[in-house]
Amino acid sequence: MPDIEGKSETWNVAGGYTQLKILKQLAEMDTYVRIAIYGYENIQEKFYYTPQQIVENRRESMRRLIDVIREIIENANFACKKEDRDKLDKMEQSVNYVDKYSDAIFIVKNDQVRRTQVIEINENHFWVCLNILRKVKKAIPRPLNNNGLIFPQTSEIDLSKIKDQLIHGG
Repeated sequence: MPDIEGKSETWNVAGGYTQLKILKQLAEMDTYVRIAIYGYENIQEKFYYTPQQIVENRRESMRRLIDVIREIIENANFACKKEDRDKLDKMEQSVNYVDKYSDAIFIVKNDQVRRTQVIEINENHFWVCLNILRKVKKAIPRPLNNNGLIFPQTSEIDLSKIKDQLIHGG
């Protein structure tokens, strides 16, 4: 009986880790893509932000998208087979490439009259970088799923069989 308890505890910890460190971030990617594109998550927010705030939201969201993709790769890498780790490493290289050139997306200009800074977006460069990140976002679940980090790798679970094994020690 101690073996079953030990395995159960290990599974519970692994399930919690996966939910907290991987699945949550997978869901966050959708939010960050939406905000990077529009500057707000839902249509009602459009009316609350000034055009400059929308640009700043897009900038921050792009930064967070890069960071959350890195988090997923870092948090999942150890649990993946070599073949899938290699795929994740290539994805990380793409993210690093975007990060390296992302400074050119947002141009900060000084408005001498108002004594403020204005951020402008180089839309062409923005879309090139965002499309690279979206390709990574699209590809990242496959190696994670191959290693049981999204859906379990077992076939259907027979609860009555598990119950019988627990009761009868099989």
